[in-house]
Amino acid sequence: MRKPSRAVELDDIISSQIIGDDPVIVALVLKTHLALEALLIEMIRLSRTDDKIYELSFPAKTNWLADKGVITSNDKAAFNRFNDFRNDIAHIFGHVISLADALKLAHELEAEGVDFSDSAGHYSEQQAEEYYGGTEGILAEIGWCILFHAGYILSEAGGRDINC
Repeated sequence: MRKPSRAVELDDIISSQIIGDDPVIVALVLKTHLALEALLIEMIRLSRTDDKIYELSFPAKTNWLADKGVITSNDKAAFNRFNDFRNDIAHIFGHVISLADALKLAHELEAEGVDFSDSAGHYSEQQAEEYYGGTEGILAEIGWCILFHAGYILSEAGGRDINC
């Protein structure tokens, strides 16, 4: 369930930062999500070219791809989990992402088969601060890994190879 994390105040209305989290964090998650969705669309377009695909919700895209065998159920779960993470930013007023939240996401994505070369999701918060610089670094790693994963699937499905 998504509910506001706090009440809207006058300062929120007149503030240039109405989204609760740091703009760099928001940008990282939103840009990764946009790129991931674009890759899903590219996968769908390998066998379906009608413009109706652009009207599909994110979960409808992953469902379609899983039903056609382009992505596995684990891929679908990973992509939908990232979508859910993004939705928290987009739909929960005042939402803030903690380092623990980012590490949990990395751990969950890795459990679904997204390859993390150094298992960032298994790091402690202290290790994540030391090796990645904290939340921003972990989210950048998540973005790189999930997009690389989706790019590999695209290539395996007969699409272009974006990972060279």
